[in-house]
Amino acid sequence: MIELVAGEFYKARPLFEGLMGYQMFCAGVLEGIYAGRVWVDAADQPSCGFVCKDGMWWFLAGDPQQAAFGQALNRALFEREVSGEKGWGGMLVCQPEAWEAQMATIYAPHVPIQTERLHYVCRGLRADWRAAIPAGVEVRFVDEGLAASGIVVEGAAAEVLRLRQGAADADGQAVGFVAIHEEKIVASSVIDCIVKRGGDIGLYTDPAYRRRNLAYVTAAAVIEYALAHGVEVVHWDCESFNRGSIRTAEKLGLIFSHAHTMYTLIFNPVRHELNRAWGELDKGQSAAALAICLEGIKRGGEQAQAEYFYIAARCYWMDGARDEAARFLGLAAAGGWDGLEEMQGDFGALEGHEKWEAIVARVTQNAGG
Repeated sequence: MIELVAGEFYKARPLFEGLMGYQMFCAGVLEGIYAGRVWVDAADQPSCGFVCKDGMWWFLAGDPQQAAFGQALNRALFEREVSGEKGWGGMLVCQPEAWEAQMATIYAPHVPIQTERLHYVCRGLRADWRAAIPAGVEVRFVDEGLAASGIVVEGAAAEVLRLRQGAADADGQAVGFVAIHEEKIVASSVIDCIVKRGGDIGLYTDPAYRRRNLAYVTAAAVIEYALAHGVEVVHWDCESFNRGSIRTAEKLGLIFSHAHTMYTLIFNPVRHELNRAWGELDKGQSAAALAICLEGIKRGGEQAQAEYFYIAARCYWMDGARDEAARFLGLAAAGGWDGLEEMQGDFGALEGHEKWEAIVARVTQNAGG
């Protein structure tokens, strides 16, 4: 792997033309808009390359037959050359998809956390979102006036404020809209990555306020504004199992572009396996998730993470094994599981089981209640 200096990034661009069309972080680094790093296999005529932004956004392109590059990338990742000593890992998108054959080598000794994602685009919006705003909710543009009004601005909305501050073309840096209820931001939609008139949208809704159309109205508001202020295409990317995001995209009239794969790596091996189990569960693959958990429990022995038992309980519950779900939930509680609200949401129908009250009492105690 040869690292290019910023003035040489143009040498890698032909490899990433496909990814630059829909991965705005990748395009931003290669266009010199965002800080990032680029490695290639040859300085003058590279056949494959790797782009990194913020230590955790990773992009791989070129000839997937270059096994030596995959091996070198593995070393660079695990020696923390890419992420830095404090990095947790990263999320990788490849082109072509044939790189999948090398992922076992690139992420070894970890098994890649593989997620299918769906990509939508929007170049024109026809949505009467104002009529869909729920009673008691106000939808506002993210600017200094929002913070000055006493509203606490956090997360993605705060990042929009940071990017816009002092910018000659604030709308070309980032835009966002929030939904406010009782003087509190309860949902947000932001486009905080804009490269060559293409913008990436990100959405968040407070769990207590979901299923109230807030993702739809804030997303419509920010897309409408962005398309009227220099952005030509908005990119929407979500997991294939995220039915809520897919429904919102379809309701907005976004056009499906393609599916692609993201590979996640977490350096901490236990955390990696736990996330891999959660990923399989999210995809409805309870048998695969359970196998990961049982292996983690076996490997950890008495020190096994309580989260393994909790996910296993979810797997048994999904498969209708009520008593096994209760048994593993009890083991999770005994191991220190303290997510009472999460447990009540996931296993509320277990109320009335002979073990339920004891489990609730133990989890409450774990949570300091």
